[in-house]
Amino acid sequence: MRYKSLGFREQGAGKRQEARGKRQEARGKRQEARDKRQETKRTRNPMLALDLR
Repeated sequence: MRYKSLGFREQGAGKRQEARGKRQEARGKRQEARDKRQETKRTRNPMLALDLR
């Protein structure tokens, strides 16, 4: 474990955390886009507009 003495371990932990944050952010954006698409679909189709779930 000679990397530990060089401080790579601590640096790596930060990178992992950063990557996790980016993944969660992307997931949120995808969900928002999906919701938006559903909303436009619902309003465009008159039959679906009647029963707004």
